[in-house]
Amino acid sequence: MSFIVSVAFSFFKIGYKLSGVLQHQKATSASVSNSMEMDLTGRITMRSDVPETRKDADRAIVLPYFPSSLAHSFWRAQELSLFRRASASFERPILDFGCGDGSFSSSIFDSIEYGVDIDEEALLVAKQYELYDRLFTLEQLQDQLPPASVSTVFSCSVLEHTVNLCDCISEIARILKPGARFHISVPSPAFTKQMTTLIDESFANAVNSFMFHRNLLSDTEWQRLLEKHSLHTNQISYFQPIEFTQQYFCLALLGSRGVGQLPGLGTLRRLFWKCFSGMLIDRVAASIDFTASEGANFFIEGYKT
Repeated sequence: MSFIVSVAFSFFKIGYKLSGVLQHQKATSASVSNSMEMDLTGRITMRSDVPETRKDADRAIVLPYFPSSLAHSFWRAQELSLFRRASASFERPILDFGCGDGSFSSSIFDSIEYGVDIDEEALLVAKQYELYDRLFTLEQLQDQLPPASVSTVFSCSVLEHTVNLCDCISEIARILKPGARFHISVPSPAFTKQMTTLIDESFANAVNSFMFHRNLLSDTEWQRLLEKHSLHTNQISYFQPIEFTQQYFCLALLGSRGVGQLPGLGTLRRLFWKCFSGMLIDRVAASIDFTASEGANFFIEGYKT
């Protein structure tokens, strides 16, 4: 299997070098942290269909199928599984901070009291799931939801995109009750390091720009920032070793932006997902076992003091 991954990744590297998909990001990658352009990363499917999933109940793994991207399905399986495990201790009311189009949370929750996002078009799709009792823009949340009114906040790969990170952390602290818990996933600086190791620095910069990664903080920086807003961290855990990241980019070859845009490749994506879901679940389980000393992402858990 490692040989197949190496060959597939070689094709990915060649494709990256020859294509212009990410090349245009090089000129702007240095300024992405200061860009006011709104990213649309919360638009996963922009359809109100609950994603199909495969589950491993014994290991609490959830593998979704997002039709346009096997790579995205693979990556998000990590976070779906982590939040699914954590949800056993979620107290209500719950707020999904950065809910996007709702497709992520619809895969693991039957109901959520509140969802918030800056993308109003994505919120229109999220409404169709009938998953959330109330949906807000960030401005509406600040105006309409009283302080100390939420018992659990979770946020999946959102805070790395925000232009005003401190404002978002402050709002999470405002709405949480004393003692209420928060659960956050964000990329770590090691994601940049992994991409640099796998290809080169320009590739890492281009991908970070393409993904609107504005806030890639260290574990110490996250802890200090959260503590400033009376949010105490119980645990900051690494997940996603470099092997997983390499496999993610291999799967990106079959995505709708790669060769997967060719006729018939959509059927191949689905067939691959169905036939190799067991293998993908094994990879996800290994990625989120929290044994790695370094990983591309953090899973942060804590409570409001």
